[in-house]
Amino acid sequence: MTAPLAPAAYSAKFEEAKTAHLAGDFSRARHLYETLAAHNPQEPGPQALLAELDLRDGRLMTARARLEKVVAAHPESHEIRTALANILEELGDVNATTLLYGEDVTRSPDSPEAWTKLANALQVAGKIEDAEAAYRTIVERWPSMVAGYFGLVGIDAKSLSGEEVGALQRIASTGVLSDRVHALFALGAVMEQRGLFDEAFEAFSQGNRLRRENPNLYETGPAVRPTYPAGSPVFTSVEKAEQMHDSFVRETKQMFSAAYLAKFAGGGHETRAPIFIVGMPRSGSTLLEQILSSHPEVQGLGETSALSRTFRAGLSAMQHNAAPDPAPFYWRIGRDYLGALRELGWDGKRRVIDKMLGNYVNAGIAHLAMPDTVILHSVRDPVDTCLSSFRQLFSKRNEASYDLAAIGRQYVRYREMIAHWDAVLPGRIIHIEHEKLLADPEVQIRGVVKSCGLAWNDRCLRFYENERTVRTASISQVRRPLSSGAVKRWRNYERHLGPLFDALGPYSPARD
Repeated sequence: MTAPLAPAAYSAKFEEAKTAHLAGDFSRARHLYETLAAHNPQEPGPQALLAELDLRDGRLMTARARLEKVVAAHPESHEIRTALANILEELGDVNATTLLYGEDVTRSPDSPEAWTKLANALQVAGKIEDAEAAYRTIVERWPSMVAGYFGLVGIDAKSLSGEEVGALQRIASTGVLSDRVHALFALGAVMEQRGLFDEAFEAFSQGNRLRRENPNLYETGPAVRPTYPAGSPVFTSVEKAEQMHDSFVRETKQMFSAAYLAKFAGGGHETRAPIFIVGMPRSGSTLLEQILSSHPEVQGLGETSALSRTFRAGLSAMQHNAAPDPAPFYWRIGRDYLGALRELGWDGKRRVIDKMLGNYVNAGIAHLAMPDTVILHSVRDPVDTCLSSFRQLFSKRNEASYDLAAIGRQYVRYREMIAHWDAVLPGRIIHIEHEKLLADPEVQIRGVVKSCGLAWNDRCLRFYENERTVRTASISQVRRPLSSGAVKRWRNYERHLGPLFDALGPYSPARD
């Protein structure tokens, strides 16, 4: 049996481990945490930080198993319970997530943070009435907090009373910076619902400006706040984000030429399981995933970075491994990608949806690694797509969405990337037009299901009954039957959209 470390020695090694973690030396940090856990198994910190490293590596199932043991031994630890709940939510185990947060509310009924986490989890789980009731509790008990109003507006912008709108306006004027940003985006939605489009645009513009000017607005450490070192940045400047995106698109088009694709064709994994959904944010992609994941033979995983992470790891292994894997490179990428999906909660039996929209840049990787998989491109009216992003406060990244001209330029680069794939891999990407789906849902949905090689199932038409986890900005829309109310929404804001029209260039609409 390994002897426990004395308190001073334990603290010193724990600090050394966290310093390595913070510096990005994750291999050394993992070794030190494992040593600490072996010597002092009763201490929750090292196991919690090992779970954070598992999470960073995309090994959610491993992190879950680790944290469940820590929570069982330390049920009183709010921070570690929260870390476990976050992982359960990512894995789509909504029942376990809401149970944990419900227990936290029972333990701390006067904690607005506990109520907020419960309300958010209920909304993500599709329990909209329960979520609305929890947000109402927050508004009634803590009327100066923005969380309750923001949550209610996210469910239904008509739900606030005049008095509550007044409270939201006061927060937008005098609250702390992060609350002001949330309040402004919520006010924009309220004003839009009332038909006050100039006032709505002004609120959205102010919220976007504050978010754009404050890249560290929501900078926090990882989930176990007292022990985790600070995480990597989740937001950069709009200018830097544009430069990175431009380089990424340009270099990808150069690398994945027709000749390169032909050279490596036929060397991929034989799986047909994954269904990729790619495109821009706010393009109808969550609706598409909700429809397909309602099929009993399909599991939706939401947005995962598994493909890009697997590709980077494969390149690194090829460059540094003295005993390289003899299997073809892209076959290995396919194999390892499937393993990564299992760590993210895929059951390994059903077809599986990966809705990382940015994979429109990685379509060449997906094709070479798994040539028999389906790649669906969700595409919507260019101006509606960009305006919808401008109206949305994202939880992380999406820097370009906070500037109309920047989001227009990003849209052009995205369409250039899609055009490249259509040229070098004709017919490989299946384009799903959002407006056509809304106008003729049954015909279009049947076509999507068929294109994925699935037998028809009527549940796909009743997608709004599917209570799976949804973590995107469309969290409330996909819980309702289809509506065309947002089609050509941009016309209500047309006089404010000059910078967007200019940036869109060939994708800018004809106007009177």
